[in-house]
Amino acid sequence: MTQQDRWLTAASFREADRVPIELQISGAARKHPACARLVEFIDNQADNFVGMPGGAHWGFFGLTTKYSEEVIEDVPGKYLRKRKVHLTPVGEFHAITRHFYPHVNSPDFQWERRFVHTLADLERLAEAPREVCTFNPDAYFEARAHDDGRAVRALGVVHALGNLVRQGNMQEAYMWLAGEKSVMHRFLQRINEQVRDTILAMGAAGMASWFSVCAHEMLIPPWIGHRMFDEFVFPYDKMVNDAIHQIGGKLRAHCHGNCMEFLEQMVDMGIDAIEPLEPAPFGDVDLAEAKRRMHGRMMLSGNIPSQNFPSCTPDDVRQWVREAIQDAAAGGGFALRTTGGHAGVNIDLDEDVLANVIRNVEAYTEAGLEYGAY
Repeated sequence: MTQQDRWLTAASFREADRVPIELQISGAARKHPACARLVEFIDNQADNFVGMPGGAHWGFFGLTTKYSEEVIEDVPGKYLRKRKVHLTPVGEFHAITRHFYPHVNSPDFQWERRFVHTLADLERLAEAPREVCTFNPDAYFEARAHDDGRAVRALGVVHALGNLVRQGNMQEAYMWLAGEKSVMHRFLQRINEQVRDTILAMGAAGMASWFSVCAHEMLIPPWIGHRMFDEFVFPYDKMVNDAIHQIGGKLRAHCHGNCMEFLEQMVDMGIDAIEPLEPAPFGDVDLAEAKRRMHGRMMLSGNIPSQNFPSCTPDDVRQWVREAIQDAAAGGGFALRTTGGHAGVNIDLDEDVLANVIRNVEAYTEAGLEYGAY
């Protein structure tokens, strides 16, 4: 059974030869000598869900954009500041970010100003002319033709509201949900219609696939509750997800945090799989109960708290893996996955801490193989 077959078997709520084990680390970590065993596992045994070329160019909130950035201040040894610009058909949107030495190229940085900074910025996005986004069927079918079965390939979907609260002034964006409902609904209706129409066009070109979306962790507590979720998330997500299902595709969502009491709404609005299902204190997911509620309806992946890997022991990890398999593996519909990005393997960690993380990731893979056979 290929890694792809194993994952897809689980996603269809059947038992494969073993529970799928997902694991990915950064490109920099792959080059680190201490990660050699992890790289070997990832390349030869891991059952991953990865990107697919040819997908839609979602631009800046669905608008074509010319992106640029410049360093506007550099204090050697301390920080540098960048001005980042999206030039779109409805004008410029700019942000300012602060990056700290010695890791100025890290994806972690501090926002000083976000791209959608004022209500006027949101109104420009809400009123912007929109059309189907461009995509590349040739690249998609080329990748399909050379698919070696080592991973499930997915196309990405933009999430308008999730992007807004990340790319926009966060405090104002949540306030707009309460105080500027008409503008917010106009924005969400227009952009989600554009996303829906783009997906339908992709389907007409034969590009039925799994799709992936990242956003919902910012659309649940402590950010918003059920009432706002039902008003501003559910109907617009369902519009897009119905289009994905109409063309024969399926959707996997990435959602950290307190999602346990939103799983019913998520499956009802068309999410077919979800990860990483964080247990307390990082989230609120009771995996056994989630399995009881979602079995046969939504695939579950995750629940191994790799945020603990810097300080826990391999025995701790083995116990977590064993319990997760006991709680959720029966009947398929589950894959092991760590809850932190890249399983916590960060080569900028102190040497001793990194060594402990790597030991624990190795324990995760070994325990998955040992306990995961059906």
